[in-house]
Amino acid sequence: MDHLKKLGWPYWVVGIGLGLVVPAVAQLLAVSAVIRFGVLLLVINGSAAIAVGRVIARRQQPKWWVLIFPVCYWLGAYAFLPRYTQYFALVYLCLSYLTAGLSTMVTTQETKN
Repeated sequence: MDHLKKLGWPYWVVGIGLGLVVPAVAQLLAVSAVIRFGVLLLVINGSAAIAVGRVIARRQQPKWWVLIFPVCYWLGAYAFLPRYTQYFALVYLCLSYLTAGLSTMVTTQETKN
């Protein structure tokens, strides 16, 4: 079990679930482009990227775990979604990294006071 914790198994579950499974299901169900773009890509995955960054910073876990969700999403977008959606992987990476950095900064400022 310690080996799975070192690999960050919850982040792999979120990354594979939201990055690979959800795009595949959206394509199988023929979800409209507006719903896919607005709800799936912006709201759900954007919120997940922010949440992953916050959790990684608060638990002081390795920063490379921020890459798990965007890489899984890129693979899912490459396989199942239109080409323009692949760029969202970079957006999710930036959101996660920025959130982790800002959350770390707030935590260190609170401990100094």
